[in-house]
Parts: sequence; C-alpha cells; structure tokens
Amino acid sequence: MARRSQHALLLLSAVMASLVAGSTAGVYHIVGAGKGWRLPPNKTYYEDWARTRNISIGDKLMFLYRSGVYNIVEVPTRARFDECSMSNITNRYQSGPTIIELTQPGPRYYFDGVGEHCEVGQKLAINVSAVAPPPPDAPTSSSSVALIYYPAGLAAGLVSALLMTM
Repeated sequence: MARRSQHALLLLSAVMASLVAGSTAGVYHIVGAGKGWRLPPNKTYYEDWARTRNISIGDKLMFLYRSGVYNIVEVPTRARFDECSMSNITNRYQSGPTIIELTQPGPRYYFDGVGEHCEVGQKLAINVSAVAPPPPDAPTSSSSVALIYYPAGLAAGLVSALLMTM
C-alpha cells in the first residue's frame, strides 16, 4: 500500500507541475476518463471515449499510466495505427503521466506499444479541430462529460481524486 501511495504522489506531483507550468488555455482531456491509459475492457473503449469529445488546438491530452507497464506511441498515418506498426513512429512517451498539447489541426494517432496492448484496443485516434467548440452551458451529472471542461486548477483536483482510485 505504501508503494501505491508513493506512486500516486509522484504521479500527482508530475501532473500538478505540468498544469502549473502549462497554459490555462484549452481543455484537459483525461484519456479514458476514470479508467486512464490501461488495457481496455473491450476493443472499442478508447474509440468510444474519443467519439464523445470535441478536441481542438490548444487542448491537452492527459495520459495517466504507470511507467514501465504502459507507454504511448504516436504514428503519422491511419494505416500504421490500424496495423499497430512501430515503424516510422512520430513520438514515443515512456514516462507516465504524459500530457500532450495539441498544436496542429488534423488527425492524431496514438497506441500502446507494449506487447499486444494495441492489438487488444489500447489505441486512440482523434481529429484535432482548428476552432474550439463553445463551453457547455451547465455541468451534467455524467462523470465522463464532467471530466472534459476544466481550467488548470480544477483539473489538478480531478487528477488527484482519480489517482486515489488507481
């Protein structure tokens, strides 16, 4: 239990530091919501998660995962993504948590390059729009939606709560 607490504290510290250092513009999207970046319960879990999001330039993807167990590989094309191909990768992130600021419009492709994690569905394809959608009028009771629109201070509190359940 002490090791888990130390890991959660380290993870929280890294996320907090990146939130303080980063811009307050844009939206923080916790990839996978409450599940984080882990082996999914089904092959379409991350696809279903992405389908409900409006992601635009200036937003940040927060991948919450344990280093050494998971990683993130970014590839430039849909074909490489579909094949879970490790050739000609764009970026590789191995130290969780990872926060990626989205600075260009267009499609982005990420997957976990450990073992056969990608083949079982630990992969995320998004389309980054050039214009941000208007903020929601009022908060909803759905936890998956509630994790989307937060300024940096609130995002830090949510991450803290999320980490206690990991």
